[in-house]
Amino acid sequence: MTEPSRPDLVERHRVALDLARRAGSRALAHFTSRAGLAVELKGLQDWVSEADRDVEGMLRAELATAFPADRFLGEETASSFTGPIDRCWVIDPIDGTHNFLRGVPYWNVAIAYVEGGRAMVAATVDPSADEIFHAIRGAGAWLDSAAGRQPLHVSPTTELARAFVALGHHDRSPSEANLRIRRRMMESSVAMRNFGSGALQLAHVARGRYDGFIELELSIWDAIGGLLLVEEAGGYVAPFVPATPTAKAACLACTPGIAAGLRAMTGVG
Repeated sequence: MTEPSRPDLVERHRVALDLARRAGSRALAHFTSRAGLAVELKGLQDWVSEADRDVEGMLRAELATAFPADRFLGEETASSFTGPIDRCWVIDPIDGTHNFLRGVPYWNVAIAYVEGGRAMVAATVDPSADEIFHAIRGAGAWLDSAAGRQPLHVSPTTELARAFVALGHHDRSPSEANLRIRRRMMESSVAMRNFGSGALQLAHVARGRYDGFIELELSIWDAIGGLLLVEEAGGYVAPFVPATPTAKAACLACTPGIAAGLRAMTGVG
């Protein structure tokens, strides 16, 4: 078991916070001038912009300088990743790209340091709200905002009928599994939303703003740091085990009081 006082984790946490602030400011500068972005199509209408590459390039360079022996797995360069996800920084330079390009202020920069497939340090920055959610495994999770630093705690909700759950899904790819889950939630009076940013929705579960988050197919760079935030905030996290570094896997995180109900409803965890 990792001790929370492990000096190298404390140092990585310090660097992650600094980089989250700087990467967030860099991405926000792109966001405010997004009309001039050079936008491309990647895959089936999956937007990627010069802002993604700029932010990821900055993070890669800074982390290589700070921790030259560590690996780096970023969304924009994942196809070239080699080696296990161990002593590895996992980065999503802009999670919520569609929101970003549409001018919707619900997106983030997600940074996580991973050992043996588990996040040990996480920092998720919401530049539009000036909030940074961060954690060290075994030591807790916190929110830094204009109000100062506050510990993160999941909500006390214990009833599905009173729950507010984010159900993530790919809007342009119909899924019978998602539709079945949505129907079951409606039958149980669960309030549902999909805000289009997995990492930020996980951070908001850790903050207690949402009671749970579920997505049946999520990439590791969207999930791994947010799952640590929820764990360290006292929440329940289902096993998240992608078959390969670039494969998607089911992600479920919530306040413990509704975990059994969500597991039964979704078949996850």
